[in-house]
Amino acid sequence: MRARTFTTVGWEKYLNPIDNPFVQNFLDKNGNEVFDQIALNINTAILQKKESIAFVVHTNASSVVVIERKDYEVVLNHCLDWFIKKENYEFCARIDEFKQNLAKSKEPVSRFKSKKTLI
Repeated sequence: MRARTFTTVGWEKYLNPIDNPFVQNFLDKNGNEVFDQIALNINTAILQKKESIAFVVHTNASSVVVIERKDYEVVLNHCLDWFIKKENYEFCARIDEFKQNLAKSKEPVSRFKSKKTLI
């Protein structure tokens, strides 16, 4: 078995079809599954406090797509836009939950527990 090497690219290359008919065609056929899996993996990364995720969009692609933590919200919004256009509101609701998890993970955690004063 031969080892394959991969380059890393930002998420826009394979997930944003602007001016790329190959990406548009791929997403037209597989977008629901791709964006669902990406959103689910981002949510898992949020819950596990991962700084990034990496994946191969297509078996013939020679690049690994990397999504950094700072881009999780942007990519979740991109996924949400996709499902809104497709009128798939069940997935929209799931992505909203994922965005809530992200917002909770950004909240500062107090090192000290507050003590209630009983009078």
